[in-house]
Amino acid sequence: MPDARTHDIITIATAVALAPLAQIVQVNSLSIGSLDAYPNSAWLVIAHVISGVLFSPDLDLDSAIDNRWGIFFWIWRPYMWLVPHRSVWSHSLIFSPLLRMAYFYFVLLGIILGATWLLGQVGIVVPDYSQQLSLTINHVTTDYPNASLAFVIGFCTGSAAHSIADWLVTSGKHILRRVGLQIRRDYRHHDRYVPRQRRAGR
Repeated sequence: MPDARTHDIITIATAVALAPLAQIVQVNSLSIGSLDAYPNSAWLVIAHVISGVLFSPDLDLDSAIDNRWGIFFWIWRPYMWLVPHRSVWSHSLIFSPLLRMAYFYFVLLGIILGATWLLGQVGIVVPDYSQQLSLTINHVTTDYPNASLAFVIGFCTGSAAHSIADWLVTSGKHILRRVGLQIRRDYRHHDRYVPRQRRAGR
């Protein structure tokens, strides 16, 4: 499978390709005015990049992706333990990105509720941020349905770009082997990718 850097390049390249495509589909097929379509296209591209770079399917194992979350890497540990690597739970085209989105929402909700409870134990009363978060999401999806849908689609395409690249490399290697060709590059340890700064420091 491609390494993290290659997946990042694929994510950016496909995001660039999706931007005009999203605009054309909205204007020509959905009869949305070009000015109204621009923000939707932007949200789709932003979600595509976020999904590919931070919410990658490779969050199902200890990899360069969870390292990008810095000190918050631990929020993905339960997901990593529960989701089998390269399964339908992590690498499907639609279900897995929506699962990661829902997982992140509930983890964030749990953190807010936990922090509120702890502060309450020492006499500090804070606003009900968990309810505010839910109300904000409901407000955004209700008032901006097209932009919200564009964001969800972009979130799915960002993940799909990763999964399809993995499938193509795996299938391509099998096909090449059948005709007597062999790819010399070893992708077996692609998920243990080490950033350039850390490699230089060794």
